[in-house]
Amino acid sequence: MIKFTCTDEKYAGDLAELARAFSQRTDEEFSLAVDFSFGEGELRVDLLSDKLPGFHKTARFPFSYTDETDKKRQAKRLIKIAIYGVLVFLTGVELPYGCLTGIRPTKLFRELAGNARETFEKDFSVAPAKVDLIERTVRAQQPLLNSDPEREVDLFVNIPFCPTRCAYCSFVSVAIDRQKALVAPYVEKLTEEIRFLKGEIASRGKKVRAVYIGGGTPTVLPPKLLDAVLSECETEAGEFTVEGGRPETLTPSVLALLAAHGVTRLSVNPQSFNDATLERIGRRHTAEQVLKAYKRARKLFDVNMDLIAMLPSETFEDFRHSVDTALTLRPANLTVHTLYLKRGSELKLSGYRDGGSKLAEEMVDYAYSAVTGEGYEPYYMYRQKYTSGNLENVGYALPGKACVYNVDIMEENTTVYAAGAGAISKRVTPSLGLIERSANFKEPLEYVRHFDEVMSRRRAFFGESGDASAKKE
Repeated sequence: MIKFTCTDEKYAGDLAELARAFSQRTDEEFSLAVDFSFGEGELRVDLLSDKLPGFHKTARFPFSYTDETDKKRQAKRLIKIAIYGVLVFLTGVELPYGCLTGIRPTKLFRELAGNARETFEKDFSVAPAKVDLIERTVRAQQPLLNSDPEREVDLFVNIPFCPTRCAYCSFVSVAIDRQKALVAPYVEKLTEEIRFLKGEIASRGKKVRAVYIGGGTPTVLPPKLLDAVLSECETEAGEFTVEGGRPETLTPSVLALLAAHGVTRLSVNPQSFNDATLERIGRRHTAEQVLKAYKRARKLFDVNMDLIAMLPSETFEDFRHSVDTALTLRPANLTVHTLYLKRGSELKLSGYRDGGSKLAEEMVDYAYSAVTGEGYEPYYMYRQKYTSGNLENVGYALPGKACVYNVDIMEENTTVYAAGAGAISKRVTPSLGLIERSANFKEPLEYVRHFDEVMSRRRAFFGESGDASAKKE
Protein backbone atom coordinates (compact mmCIF):
# COMPACT_ATOMS: atom_id res chain seq x y z
CA MET A 1 0.00 0.00 0.00
CA ILE A 2 1.21 3.50 -0.84
CA LYS A 3 0.60 6.09 1.87
CA PHE A 4 -0.06 9.30 -0.06
CA THR A 5 -0.02 12.83 1.34
CA CYS A 6 -0.39 16.22 -0.33
CA THR A 7 0.12 19.64 1.23
CA ASP A 8 -2.95 21.13 -0.46
CA GLU A 9 -6.23 19.51 0.59
CA LYS A 10 -8.08 20.93 -2.44
CA TYR A 11 -5.97 18.68 -4.67
CA ALA A 12 -5.27 15.75 -2.34
CA GLY A 13 -8.35 13.62 -2.98
CA ASP A 14 -8.05 13.56 -6.75
CA LEU A 15 -4.27 13.06 -6.75
CA ALA A 16 -4.58 10.21 -4.24
CA GLU A 17 -6.60 8.24 -6.81
CA LEU A 18 -3.45 7.75 -8.85
CA ALA A 19 -1.51 6.38 -5.87
CA ARG A 20 -4.46 4.11 -5.09
CA ALA A 21 -4.35 2.71 -8.63
CA PHE A 22 -0.70 1.73 -8.13
CA SER A 23 -1.55 0.17 -4.76
CA GLN A 24 -3.84 -2.28 -6.58
CA ARG A 25 -0.83 -3.59 -8.49
CA THR A 26 1.89 -3.77 -5.83
CA ASP A 27 2.17 -5.22 -2.33
CA GLU A 28 5.00 -2.87 -1.42
CA GLU A 29 4.43 -0.40 1.41
CA PHE A 30 5.97 3.05 1.29
CA SER A 31 5.00 6.70 1.50
CA LEU A 32 4.84 9.39 -1.16
CA ALA A 33 4.52 13.05 -0.23
CA VAL A 34 3.70 15.74 -2.79
CA ASP A 35 4.22 19.47 -2.52
CA PHE A 36 3.80 21.99 -5.31
CA SER A 37 4.01 25.72 -5.88
CA PHE A 38 3.23 28.24 -8.61
CA GLY A 39 5.96 30.57 -9.80
CA GLU A 40 6.24 33.06 -12.64
CA GLY A 41 4.92 31.04 -15.58
CA GLU A 42 5.90 27.79 -13.87
CA LEU A 43 4.50 24.95 -11.77
CA ARG A 44 7.02 23.22 -9.49
CA VAL A 45 6.25 19.76 -8.08
CA ASP A 46 8.34 18.15 -5.32
CA LEU A 47 7.95 14.44 -4.55
CA LEU A 48 9.50 12.71 -1.54
CA SER A 49 9.39 9.00 -0.65
CA ASP A 50 10.84 6.67 1.98
CA LYS A 51 11.02 3.89 -0.62
CA LEU A 52 14.65 4.87 -1.28
CA PRO A 53 16.98 6.70 1.14
CA GLY A 54 16.76 10.46 0.67
CA PHE A 55 14.52 10.20 -2.40
CA HIS A 56 13.45 13.66 -3.61
CA LYS A 57 12.38 14.40 -7.15
CA THR A 58 11.55 17.87 -8.52
CA ALA A 59 9.58 18.45 -11.72
CA ARG A 60 9.01 21.83 -13.37
CA PHE A 61 6.36 22.59 -15.98
CA PRO A 62 5.63 25.76 -18.00
CA PHE A 63 2.31 27.02 -16.67
CA SER A 64 -0.38 29.52 -17.65
CA TYR A 65 -4.14 29.60 -17.11
CA THR A 66 -7.26 31.63 -17.86
CA ASP A 67 -9.14 31.48 -14.53
CA GLU A 68 -9.10 29.62 -11.22
CA THR A 69 -11.04 26.66 -12.59
CA ASP A 70 -8.62 26.31 -15.47
CA LYS A 71 -5.69 26.70 -13.07
CA LYS A 72 -6.82 23.80 -10.91
CA ARG A 73 -7.65 21.58 -13.88
CA GLN A 74 -4.29 22.11 -15.56
CA ALA A 75 -2.32 21.86 -12.32
CA LYS A 76 -3.88 18.52 -11.39
CA ARG A 77 -3.09 17.17 -14.82
CA LEU A 78 0.59 18.17 -14.62
CA ILE A 79 1.02 17.03 -11.01
CA LYS A 80 -0.36 13.62 -11.98
CA ILE A 81 2.20 13.40 -14.78
CA ALA A 82 4.94 13.99 -12.20
CA ILE A 83 3.46 11.52 -9.69
CA TYR A 84 3.06 8.85 -12.35
CA GLY A 85 6.67 9.08 -13.47
CA VAL A 86 7.92 8.73 -9.90
CA LEU A 87 5.64 5.80 -9.06
CA VAL A 88 6.64 3.93 -12.22
CA PHE A 89 10.28 4.42 -11.19
CA LEU A 90 9.67 3.30 -7.59
CA THR A 91 7.44 0.29 -8.34
CA GLY A 92 8.32 -0.84 -11.85
CA VAL A 93 4.57 -0.88 -12.55
CA GLU A 94 2.88 0.79 -15.51
CA LEU A 95 -0.87 1.44 -15.61
CA PRO A 96 -2.95 0.87 -18.76
CA TYR A 97 -4.36 4.39 -18.53
CA GLY A 98 -1.15 6.00 -17.38
CA CYS A 99 -1.71 9.02 -15.16
CA LEU A 100 -5.39 9.41 -16.14
CA THR A 101 -7.86 8.91 -13.30
CA GLY A 102 -10.95 10.57 -14.77
CA ILE A 103 -14.22 8.87 -15.63
CA ARG A 104 -14.44 10.11 -19.22
CA PRO A 105 -11.27 9.57 -21.29
CA THR A 106 -13.19 9.99 -24.56
CA LYS A 107 -14.38 13.44 -23.57
CA LEU A 108 -10.82 14.54 -22.83
CA PHE A 109 -9.57 12.99 -26.07
CA ARG A 110 -12.14 14.96 -28.05
CA GLU A 111 -11.28 18.21 -26.25
CA LEU A 112 -7.60 17.83 -27.16
CA ALA A 113 -8.55 17.40 -30.84
CA GLY A 114 -5.61 17.05 -33.23
CA ASN A 115 -2.98 16.60 -30.51
CA ALA A 116 -4.98 14.02 -28.58
CA ARG A 117 -3.18 10.81 -29.51
CA GLU A 118 0.30 12.23 -29.00
CA THR A 119 -0.69 13.81 -25.68
CA PHE A 120 -2.31 10.61 -24.41
CA GLU A 121 0.71 8.46 -25.30
CA LYS A 122 3.63 10.79 -24.55
CA ASP A 123 2.37 13.03 -21.74
CA PHE A 124 -0.26 10.88 -20.03
CA SER A 125 1.56 7.55 -20.66
CA VAL A 126 -1.62 5.76 -21.77
CA ALA A 127 -0.90 2.36 -23.33
CA PRO A 128 -1.19 2.41 -27.16
CA ALA A 129 -3.90 -0.29 -27.09
CA LYS A 130 -6.03 1.87 -24.80
CA VAL A 131 -5.45 4.92 -26.97
CA ASP A 132 -6.66 2.82 -29.91
CA LEU A 133 -9.83 1.95 -27.96
CA ILE A 134 -10.46 5.57 -27.00
CA GLU A 135 -9.84 6.85 -30.52
CA ARG A 136 -12.07 4.17 -32.04
CA THR A 137 -14.85 5.02 -29.59
CA VAL A 138 -14.60 8.75 -30.29
CA ARG A 139 -14.84 8.03 -34.00
CA ALA A 140 -17.97 5.90 -33.53
CA GLN A 141 -19.59 8.61 -31.39
CA GLN A 142 -19.19 11.40 -33.89
CA PRO A 143 -22.48 10.92 -35.81
CA LEU A 144 -24.34 10.38 -32.51
CA LEU A 145 -23.34 13.61 -30.77
CA ASN A 146 -26.11 16.10 -30.08
CA SER A 147 -26.01 18.64 -32.92
CA ASP A 148 -28.55 20.96 -31.24
CA PRO A 149 -27.76 20.87 -27.49
CA GLU A 150 -29.54 24.18 -26.84
CA ARG A 151 -32.84 22.55 -27.85
CA GLU A 152 -32.57 18.75 -27.60
CA VAL A 153 -32.56 17.20 -24.11
CA ASP A 154 -32.78 13.81 -22.42
CA LEU A 155 -35.24 12.51 -19.81
CA PHE A 156 -33.98 10.10 -17.15
CA VAL A 157 -36.18 8.31 -14.59
CA ASN A 158 -34.86 6.26 -11.67
CA ILE A 159 -36.68 3.25 -10.21
CA PRO A 160 -34.48 2.19 -7.24
CA PHE A 161 -36.06 -1.21 -6.58
CA CYS A 162 -34.76 -4.69 -7.45
CA PRO A 163 -35.83 -8.30 -6.86
CA THR A 164 -32.65 -8.70 -4.76
CA ARG A 165 -29.52 -6.64 -4.13
CA CYS A 166 -26.47 -7.95 -5.99
CA ALA A 167 -23.31 -8.49 -3.96
CA TYR A 168 -21.33 -5.99 -6.05
CA CYS A 169 -24.01 -3.29 -6.10
CA SER A 170 -23.39 0.11 -4.54
CA PHE A 171 -26.28 1.97 -6.16
CA VAL A 172 -29.12 3.31 -4.06
CA SER A 173 -31.44 0.41 -4.77
CA VAL A 174 -33.39 -1.81 -2.41
CA ALA A 175 -34.93 -5.27 -2.57
CA ILE A 176 -38.59 -4.64 -3.34
CA ASP A 177 -39.84 -7.27 -0.87
CA ARG A 178 -38.38 -5.19 1.97
CA GLN A 179 -40.01 -1.94 0.81
CA LYS A 180 -43.43 -2.99 -0.48
CA ALA A 181 -45.25 -0.25 1.41
CA LEU A 182 -42.99 2.39 -0.12
CA VAL A 183 -43.40 1.44 -3.77
CA ALA A 184 -46.81 2.99 -4.48
CA PRO A 185 -46.07 6.30 -2.70
CA TYR A 186 -42.74 6.46 -4.52
CA VAL A 187 -44.37 6.01 -7.92
CA GLU A 188 -47.01 8.61 -7.05
CA LYS A 189 -44.34 11.23 -6.31
CA LEU A 190 -42.18 10.11 -9.20
CA THR A 191 -44.92 10.55 -11.78
CA GLU A 192 -45.64 14.01 -10.39
CA GLU A 193 -41.99 14.97 -10.85
CA ILE A 194 -41.95 13.55 -14.39
CA ARG A 195 -45.04 15.60 -15.30
CA PHE A 196 -43.37 18.72 -13.97
CA LEU A 197 -40.16 18.07 -15.92
CA LYS A 198 -42.04 17.40 -19.15
CA GLY A 199 -43.95 20.63 -18.63
CA GLU A 200 -40.67 22.51 -18.22
CA ILE A 201 -39.29 20.92 -21.37
CA ALA A 202 -42.37 21.87 -23.39
CA SER A 203 -42.63 25.41 -22.01
CA ARG A 204 -39.03 26.12 -23.01
CA GLY A 205 -39.54 24.85 -26.54
CA LYS A 206 -37.16 21.94 -26.08
CA LYS A 207 -37.39 18.47 -27.58
CA VAL A 208 -36.70 15.12 -25.89
CA ARG A 209 -34.18 13.14 -27.89
CA ALA A 210 -33.88 10.09 -25.59
CA VAL A 211 -35.75 8.65 -22.61
CA TYR A 212 -34.02 6.28 -20.19
CA ILE A 213 -35.74 4.50 -17.29
CA GLY A 214 -33.03 3.01 -15.10
CA GLY A 215 -32.51 1.73 -11.62
CA GLY A 216 -32.59 -0.66 -9.99
CA THR A 217 -34.82 -2.86 -12.03
CA PRO A 218 -37.83 -0.84 -13.26
CA THR A 219 -39.62 -3.96 -14.52
CA VAL A 220 -39.88 -5.27 -10.94
CA LEU A 221 -42.73 -2.80 -10.35
CA PRO A 222 -46.27 -4.19 -10.19
CA PRO A 223 -47.85 -3.89 -13.68
CA LYS A 224 -50.26 -1.11 -12.70
CA LEU A 225 -47.46 1.05 -11.31
CA LEU A 226 -45.12 0.28 -14.19
CA ASP A 227 -47.90 1.29 -16.57
CA ALA A 228 -48.27 4.61 -14.73
CA VAL A 229 -44.56 5.40 -15.05
CA LEU A 230 -44.41 4.40 -18.71
CA SER A 231 -47.47 6.52 -19.51
CA GLU A 232 -45.78 9.62 -18.09
CA CYS A 233 -42.57 8.88 -20.00
CA GLU A 234 -44.11 8.79 -23.46
CA THR A 235 -42.59 11.52 -25.65
CA GLU A 236 -41.69 12.15 -29.27
CA ALA A 237 -38.17 10.80 -28.63
CA GLY A 238 -36.84 8.31 -31.14
CA GLU A 239 -35.13 6.30 -28.40
CA PHE A 240 -36.86 4.94 -25.28
CA THR A 241 -34.79 2.62 -23.09
CA VAL A 242 -35.88 0.58 -20.07
CA GLU A 243 -33.48 -1.33 -17.85
CA GLY A 244 -35.11 -4.75 -17.65
CA GLY A 245 -32.02 -6.13 -16.00
CA ARG A 246 -33.40 -9.22 -14.31
CA PRO A 247 -34.88 -11.75 -16.74
CA GLU A 248 -37.31 -13.11 -14.14
CA THR A 249 -39.19 -9.78 -14.33
CA LEU A 250 -39.56 -9.88 -18.13
CA THR A 251 -42.76 -11.86 -18.46
CA PRO A 252 -44.70 -11.82 -21.76
CA SER A 253 -47.23 -9.41 -20.25
CA VAL A 254 -44.51 -7.01 -19.08
CA LEU A 255 -42.85 -7.07 -22.49
CA ALA A 256 -46.20 -6.36 -24.14
CA LEU A 257 -46.75 -3.43 -21.76
CA LEU A 258 -43.35 -1.96 -22.62
CA ALA A 259 -44.01 -2.30 -26.34
CA ALA A 260 -47.45 -0.70 -26.01
CA HIS A 261 -45.84 2.42 -24.54
CA GLY A 262 -43.29 2.76 -27.33
CA VAL A 263 -40.18 1.38 -25.65
CA THR A 264 -37.52 0.80 -28.31
CA ARG A 265 -34.57 -0.55 -26.31
CA LEU A 266 -34.44 -3.00 -23.40
CA SER A 267 -31.61 -4.25 -21.22
CA VAL A 268 -31.62 -7.96 -20.40
CA ASN A 269 -28.56 -8.36 -18.22
CA PRO A 270 -27.06 -11.78 -17.56
CA GLN A 271 -23.83 -10.37 -15.98
CA SER A 272 -22.60 -13.96 -16.33
CA PHE A 273 -23.84 -17.09 -18.09
CA ASN A 274 -22.55 -19.28 -15.26
CA ASP A 275 -25.22 -20.36 -12.79
CA ALA A 276 -22.79 -20.81 -9.89
CA THR A 277 -21.66 -17.21 -10.32
CA LEU A 278 -25.22 -15.91 -10.49
CA GLU A 279 -26.03 -17.62 -7.21
CA ARG A 280 -22.80 -16.37 -5.65
CA ILE A 281 -23.58 -12.72 -6.43
CA GLY A 282 -27.16 -12.89 -5.19
CA ARG A 283 -29.19 -13.04 -8.38
CA ARG A 284 -32.33 -15.20 -8.39
CA HIS A 285 -32.23 -16.26 -12.01
CA THR A 286 -30.39 -18.81 -14.11
CA ALA A 287 -28.59 -18.49 -17.42
CA GLU A 288 -31.46 -20.40 -19.04
CA GLN A 289 -33.93 -17.76 -17.87
CA VAL A 290 -31.79 -15.10 -19.54
CA LEU A 291 -31.89 -17.01 -22.82
CA LYS A 292 -35.67 -17.37 -22.69
CA ALA A 293 -36.23 -13.71 -21.80
CA TYR A 294 -33.89 -12.59 -24.55
CA LYS A 295 -35.63 -14.66 -27.22
CA ARG A 296 -38.95 -13.05 -26.29
CA ALA A 297 -37.54 -9.52 -26.01
CA ARG A 298 -35.54 -9.43 -29.24
CA LYS A 299 -38.76 -9.70 -31.26
CA LEU A 300 -39.92 -6.36 -29.84
CA PHE A 301 -36.85 -4.30 -28.93
CA ASP A 302 -33.20 -3.59 -29.55
CA VAL A 303 -31.68 -5.55 -26.67
CA ASN A 304 -28.62 -4.66 -24.63
CA MET A 305 -26.81 -7.27 -22.55
CA ASP A 306 -24.39 -6.50 -19.70
CA LEU A 307 -21.49 -8.74 -18.72
CA ILE A 308 -19.05 -8.20 -15.85
CA ALA A 309 -15.41 -9.23 -15.91
CA MET A 310 -13.82 -10.34 -12.62
CA LEU A 311 -16.94 -11.53 -10.81
CA PRO A 312 -16.07 -13.50 -7.64
CA SER A 313 -14.34 -16.84 -8.28
CA GLU A 314 -14.73 -16.62 -12.06
CA THR A 315 -11.86 -17.89 -14.17
CA PHE A 316 -10.85 -16.64 -17.58
CA GLU A 317 -12.66 -19.64 -19.09
CA ASP A 318 -15.85 -18.73 -17.19
CA PHE A 319 -15.77 -15.20 -18.54
CA ARG A 320 -14.92 -16.33 -22.06
CA HIS A 321 -17.94 -18.65 -21.95
CA SER A 322 -20.18 -15.70 -21.05
CA VAL A 323 -18.79 -13.52 -23.85
CA ASP A 324 -19.05 -16.31 -26.41
CA THR A 325 -22.60 -17.16 -25.35
CA ALA A 326 -23.68 -13.53 -25.64
CA LEU A 327 -22.16 -13.28 -29.11
CA THR A 328 -24.09 -16.31 -30.33
CA LEU A 329 -27.27 -14.42 -29.37
CA ARG A 330 -26.12 -11.30 -31.22
CA PRO A 331 -27.87 -8.60 -29.17
CA ALA A 332 -27.97 -5.08 -30.61
CA ASN A 333 -25.73 -3.87 -27.78
CA LEU A 334 -23.25 -5.68 -25.54
CA THR A 335 -21.76 -3.80 -22.59
CA VAL A 336 -18.70 -5.24 -20.86
CA HIS A 337 -18.08 -3.91 -17.36
CA THR A 338 -15.08 -4.50 -15.15
CA LEU A 339 -15.97 -5.27 -11.53
CA TYR A 340 -15.49 -2.36 -9.20
CA LEU A 341 -15.69 -2.51 -5.42
CA LYS A 342 -17.31 0.58 -4.02
CA ARG A 343 -18.14 1.39 -0.45
CA GLY A 344 -21.51 0.01 0.57
CA SER A 345 -21.43 -3.11 -1.61
CA GLU A 346 -21.63 -6.49 0.10
CA LEU A 347 -18.36 -7.58 -1.52
CA LYS A 348 -16.50 -4.50 -0.27
CA LEU A 349 -17.91 -4.80 3.24
CA SER A 350 -16.91 -8.47 3.39
CA GLY A 351 -13.29 -7.62 2.54
CA TYR A 352 -13.34 -9.31 -0.86
CA ARG A 353 -10.21 -8.93 -3.01
CA ASP A 354 -10.27 -9.77 -6.70
CA GLY A 355 -8.03 -12.12 -8.64
CA GLY A 356 -5.51 -9.52 -9.78
CA SER A 357 -4.79 -7.05 -12.54
CA LYS A 358 -3.35 -9.59 -14.99
CA LEU A 359 -6.53 -11.68 -15.05
CA ALA A 360 -8.66 -8.54 -15.41
CA GLU A 361 -6.60 -7.44 -18.41
CA GLU A 362 -6.87 -10.88 -20.02
CA MET A 363 -10.66 -10.84 -19.66
CA VAL A 364 -11.15 -7.31 -20.94
CA ASP A 365 -8.73 -7.82 -23.84
CA TYR A 366 -10.52 -11.01 -24.85
CA ALA A 367 -13.88 -9.25 -24.80
CA TYR A 368 -12.60 -6.43 -27.00
CA SER A 369 -11.07 -8.81 -29.54
CA ALA A 370 -14.03 -11.20 -29.64
CA VAL A 371 -16.78 -8.58 -29.71
CA THR A 372 -15.21 -6.31 -32.33
CA GLY A 373 -14.38 -9.42 -34.34
CA GLU A 374 -18.12 -10.05 -34.64
CA GLY A 375 -18.84 -6.65 -36.17
CA TYR A 376 -19.56 -4.61 -33.03
CA GLU A 377 -18.03 -1.16 -32.51
CA PRO A 378 -17.19 0.41 -29.13
CA TYR A 379 -19.39 3.51 -28.95
CA TYR A 380 -19.15 4.67 -25.35
CA MET A 381 -16.84 3.98 -22.45
CA TYR A 382 -16.10 5.15 -18.94
CA ARG A 383 -13.93 4.33 -15.96
CA GLN A 384 -14.64 4.12 -12.23
CA LYS A 385 -12.72 4.18 -8.99
CA TYR A 386 -11.78 0.84 -7.41
CA THR A 387 -12.12 -1.01 -10.72
CA SER A 388 -10.26 -4.31 -11.08
CA GLY A 389 -6.97 -3.67 -12.85
CA ASN A 390 -7.72 0.07 -13.15
CA LEU A 391 -9.57 -0.80 -16.36
CA GLU A 392 -12.71 0.34 -18.17
CA ASN A 393 -16.35 -0.31 -19.02
CA VAL A 394 -17.18 -0.39 -22.73
CA GLY A 395 -20.47 -0.36 -24.60
CA TYR A 396 -20.42 -2.09 -28.00
CA ALA A 397 -23.09 -1.82 -30.68
CA LEU A 398 -23.93 -3.36 -34.01
CA PRO A 399 -24.05 -0.85 -36.91
CA GLY A 400 -26.89 1.63 -36.43
CA LYS A 401 -27.80 0.30 -32.97
CA ALA A 402 -25.85 2.55 -30.58
CA CYS A 403 -27.70 4.06 -27.61
CA VAL A 404 -27.85 7.85 -27.91
CA TYR A 405 -28.51 8.37 -24.19
CA ASN A 406 -25.33 6.52 -23.21
CA VAL A 407 -23.27 8.79 -25.45
CA ASP A 408 -25.01 11.90 -24.11
CA ILE A 409 -24.47 11.02 -20.47
CA MET A 410 -20.79 10.17 -20.92
CA GLU A 411 -19.81 13.03 -23.21
CA GLU A 412 -21.81 15.60 -21.20
CA ASN A 413 -23.04 17.72 -24.08
CA THR A 414 -26.78 17.33 -23.45
CA THR A 415 -29.04 18.67 -20.70
CA VAL A 416 -30.67 15.88 -18.69
CA TYR A 417 -34.00 16.27 -16.91
CA ALA A 418 -33.85 13.56 -14.22
CA ALA A 419 -36.59 12.30 -11.91
CA GLY A 420 -36.58 10.00 -8.90
CA ALA A 421 -34.48 9.17 -5.86
CA GLY A 422 -30.77 9.61 -6.52
CA ALA A 423 -31.44 11.18 -9.92
CA ILE A 424 -29.10 13.99 -10.95
CA SER A 425 -30.37 16.61 -13.36
CA LYS A 426 -27.71 18.20 -15.53
CA ARG A 427 -27.94 21.54 -17.29
CA VAL A 428 -25.43 22.00 -20.09
CA THR A 429 -24.71 25.42 -21.59
CA PRO A 430 -22.29 24.78 -24.48
CA SER A 431 -21.86 28.46 -25.34
CA LEU A 432 -20.43 29.08 -21.86
CA GLY A 433 -18.72 25.72 -21.43
CA LEU A 434 -20.82 25.31 -18.29
CA ILE A 435 -22.25 22.15 -16.69
CA GLU A 436 -24.50 22.42 -13.63
CA ARG A 437 -25.90 19.54 -11.59
CA SER A 438 -28.72 19.20 -9.10
CA ALA A 439 -29.23 15.95 -7.17
CA ASN A 440 -32.35 14.52 -5.57
CA PHE A 441 -32.36 12.79 -2.20
CA LYS A 442 -30.66 9.42 -2.59
CA GLU A 443 -32.90 7.20 -0.48
CA PRO A 444 -36.42 6.43 -1.77
CA LEU A 445 -37.94 7.08 1.66
CA GLU A 446 -36.23 10.47 1.94
CA TYR A 447 -37.37 11.32 -1.58
CA VAL A 448 -41.00 10.64 -0.64
CA ARG A 449 -40.83 12.35 2.76
CA HIS A 450 -39.17 15.49 1.43
CA PHE A 451 -40.91 15.66 -1.92
CA ASP A 452 -41.89 19.31 -1.46
CA GLU A 453 -38.20 20.15 -1.19
CA VAL A 454 -37.46 17.98 -4.24
CA MET A 455 -39.92 20.01 -6.29
CA SER A 456 -38.65 23.29 -4.88
CA ARG A 457 -35.12 22.39 -5.98
CA ARG A 458 -36.31 21.35 -9.41
CA ARG A 459 -38.21 24.62 -9.94
CA ALA A 460 -35.16 26.60 -8.86
CA PHE A 461 -32.73 24.58 -10.96
CA PHE A 462 -34.68 24.78 -14.20
CA GLY A 463 -35.90 28.32 -13.52
CA GLU A 464 -34.34 31.45 -14.91
CA SER A 465 -32.35 32.21 -11.74
CA GLY A 466 -30.92 28.72 -11.32
CA ASP A 467 -30.51 26.74 -8.11
CA ALA A 468 -28.03 28.17 -5.61
CA SER A 469 -27.34 24.64 -4.31
CA ALA A 470 -26.48 23.30 -7.77
CA LYS A 471 -22.95 22.12 -8.44
CA LYS A 472 -21.27 24.06 -11.24
CA GLU A 473 -18.29 23.01 -13.35
